[in-house]
Amino acid sequence: MDNRTILAIAVLAAVACSKDDEKKLTIPVEPVSRQTIIVDAQATGVVEPINVIEVKAKSSGQIVAMPVETGSFVNPGDLLVQLDTRDTRNAYAQAKADLDAANIRLRVSGNARERAAQLFRERIITAQEHEASQVDFANAEATVLRNRAALDLRAQGLEEATVRAPVSGTVIEKTVALGQVIASGTSSFGGGTTILKMADLTKVQVRTLVNETDIGKVRPGLSASVRVDAYPDRPFVGVVEKIEPKATVQQSVTMFPVLVSIDNQQRLLMPGMNGEVSIEVERRENVLAIPNDAVRNQNEVVSVATLLGLDPDSVRAQIRNASGGGRPDGGTQATNASFGGGNQGGSQTASRGSAASANGNGPQGGGGRASMPDVTDQQCAAVTAALARSPDTQKKLGALRERMRSGELDRQAVQAESQKLYAAIKVDPAVARACNARERGGQRGGQRADGATGGGESATSGPAGAQAGTAAQNGNSAVQDGGSGRGRRGMVFTVKDGKYTARVVRLGVSNFDVAEVLEGLQEGEQVAILNVAAMQARQQTELDQMRGRAGVPGMQRQQPGGQSGQGAQGGQAGRAGAGGGQRGGGF
Repeated sequence: MDNRTILAIAVLAAVACSKDDEKKLTIPVEPVSRQTIIVDAQATGVVEPINVIEVKAKSSGQIVAMPVETGSFVNPGDLLVQLDTRDTRNAYAQAKADLDAANIRLRVSGNARERAAQLFRERIITAQEHEASQVDFANAEATVLRNRAALDLRAQGLEEATVRAPVSGTVIEKTVALGQVIASGTSSFGGGTTILKMADLTKVQVRTLVNETDIGKVRPGLSASVRVDAYPDRPFVGVVEKIEPKATVQQSVTMFPVLVSIDNQQRLLMPGMNGEVSIEVERRENVLAIPNDAVRNQNEVVSVATLLGLDPDSVRAQIRNASGGGRPDGGTQATNASFGGGNQGGSQTASRGSAASANGNGPQGGGGRASMPDVTDQQCAAVTAALARSPDTQKKLGALRERMRSGELDRQAVQAESQKLYAAIKVDPAVARACNARERGGQRGGQRADGATGGGESATSGPAGAQAGTAAQNGNSAVQDGGSGRGRRGMVFTVKDGKYTARVVRLGVSNFDVAEVLEGLQEGEQVAILNVAAMQARQQTELDQMRGRAGVPGMQRQQPGGQSGQGAQGGQAGRAGAGGGQRGGGF
């Protein structure tokens, strides 16, 4: 077999492998299921004792006995340190001797005072001599009191030479050794020598630093879990005791110290251990949840549709017409209609701009806000009567609304047609829209509902609350819910029989893995995991680029025009489309 034959076989094998690699990307799916979602704040901390006691001796002297070591557990009254008592014992003996002598002197002075008093009554001694005997007796009494107090002090000093444990706890630090001379903690200028430090380790605390972005969710009383490297499979459950008000800045990041107390009866946690702290901020039991990788925002319609091999315009129509999993009264349709735009409220601005252009109140296609005149009860009553006299007009307005929802007509066309219908029954469209907004709860709420559902739909409602009134009110509720913190909107793609369908959902609490589904999906539905699909597409594009650069010598490999190339071009088109969506205000 010559070299040419071998080269041809290698080329055929490379082409066959490349065709296998260029198969359609496999996009994983996950079912919508019920789960328990736990939202927590993660941080690192250090185990430390709650109360640390510094033990000092009230007496000075040399240490002659110290039976405890670091880590020893002691009960109240156990011996910690024994000082040399020779000096204190001698001082005590001297004080006792002085007290004995003072007592004898007091007894003698008492006898002398009694004799002097008898002699003074018999007029044998003078008054001065009698008074002198009384003074001697008083001095003897004072001497006894002074010596008695001195003896008490010496006895106390002798007792203080033996240092005992004030409370039960564990010796965590020992700063002196046997034979060292220590200073008194009461009579020394510097506060005396610290003999040892002890703490009750049956209850410890973890001092952790929580980022300022999460500190608003943390409050005393929340449950916390601590894991240390010494016991990786055993979490220690604690409670948040305190949030210190003064922040700590570490590497330009603002942190707040949080103290978590933990029951440590088994004394497994020791001061200085590092632990991973997880503070449970919120918990949702048995709620519908989907992976976060399945959720996309409104700016990614074009790029995601291209990645899935779908037409972006068809995806927009699916979003407008999506009704599964929403409010049974059509609220999902209104929500889907309001979901769009480059930023929050983009579709509202775009629809208001369209309405303003149709009315001559704003630039064509711009972001102008449709103005609504102030109306009176008489004007609204006239609009209601005109719609009641013309049921055909109401039907035509309802048909326009359905055509807008199906994607057959855009909002500007519907706005223009609805103005003609209102003009035919001699009703000012702006007055009808203002009356409808007033009936739904105010001019501002009416503007929001008009922006969410389209100018035509608002116009068809009328103050009488005709066919489009329910959808417009639901659109108003959807916009208000989005701005009141009752969840955030997201876009997912459901999969059924190999067909992808765009769906707008409202999400609640979420953690790093899953998000709670408030509305828009049902349990058991399959959603596409788009993060994995995007990663596969990116890897396929990089692989194609490498193959184009490193082909068989003498042959130039053509760039495939299949999925990978389309995916790369579609990605660029998606980014451009996303940018256009931000500027244009919605899909």
